[in-house]
Amino acid sequence: MQFSFETSPARVVFGRGTVRTALPEEVERLGIQRLLVVSARALEPLAREVTGPFADAVVAWFTKVEQHVPADVAEQAVVVARRARADGVLSIGGGSTTGTAKIVARETGIPILAVPTTYAGSEMTPVWGLTRSGHKETGTDPAVQPRTVVLDPNLTDQLPRRLAVSSALNALAHVVEAHWAPRANPVSSALADEATTALATGLRAIGREGLQRAASPEASLRDPVATWAGTPAAAGEQLLYGAFLAGGTYAVTGAGLHHKICHVLGGAFNLPHAATHAVVLPNVLALNLPAVPVVGERIAHALGAEEAVSGMRRLYAEVGAPRTLAQIGLRPDQLEEAIDRVSAELPIANPRPVGTAEVRAVLTAAFGEVA
Repeated sequence: MQFSFETSPARVVFGRGTVRTALPEEVERLGIQRLLVVSARALEPLAREVTGPFADAVVAWFTKVEQHVPADVAEQAVVVARRARADGVLSIGGGSTTGTAKIVARETGIPILAVPTTYAGSEMTPVWGLTRSGHKETGTDPAVQPRTVVLDPNLTDQLPRRLAVSSALNALAHVVEAHWAPRANPVSSALADEATTALATGLRAIGREGLQRAASPEASLRDPVATWAGTPAAAGEQLLYGAFLAGGTYAVTGAGLHHKICHVLGGAFNLPHAATHAVVLPNVLALNLPAVPVVGERIAHALGAEEAVSGMRRLYAEVGAPRTLAQIGLRPDQLEEAIDRVSAELPIANPRPVGTAEVRAVLTAAFGEVA
């Protein structure tokens, strides 16, 4: 699979090896001459390799990325950009890396070129977020949407199995909620269906074959067809394709109850972002299906299941997905605080009216549901 997709203001280049073959051209296309590179420290060797062809244009590095984009960390990145007089920022990493670059863009106005290494989808949206004093702040600003996104399955194929599963289910959460989010429409729902099928297809391949890491991300760059051992290359492409559609759909429709819950839990308790989405999703879906039965039929069909919730739980079992908040770090003594914190955000957009009782039901089920 190889294609270019362009819309306003984002341009997407998708295909194996594109981080090597297309990235230099995309930097030139944006006219960037003084580039800040943002990457987590663990991915710095990869980032230095892929920026080699245009190393002369790199004027600064920021590798102190942290989960949930703490405000003080994002502010440090802004300072680095200003001191270096950067005229563009290249993010290479997952959602927190993209999120850090977005705050730089929001504060300086410089364009972002994004190279995601997970299925987070943040690179496809104008939504920014950061955490300040345990509270997740979010907003929308066209300035933070990356101008160009390079999607290379050779990079995302290197995710450890557990993170690949959680990250893909994070993407699935975007498109499930897209059916009833505030700006949902027939076109976004059609995209959500396509994304759901692609993600489910890729996830089932992981479940059947298992995911084995190659020696390193750099190794996959040297071998443009390297992929998961024993897993067809198409599976990794389906996951990244689904994540691409999911991020773009989320950008169109906005967020509702599911995303609000996950943002509150992540900011307040520092739970892993993707795994939190994975755990919460089937519980919000179960709450809402009585109010949107036609949506339930669409989701079930896209999953290849007879019923949406049971089909989703079966998929979770196939891939060994995290099932409870307790598994990912929420303590029993924090459950009531979590309920209170989410309830404090009411009213929250949702197809079924939500009060504290509904919040309690979702979080209690998510905390202890194991069936």
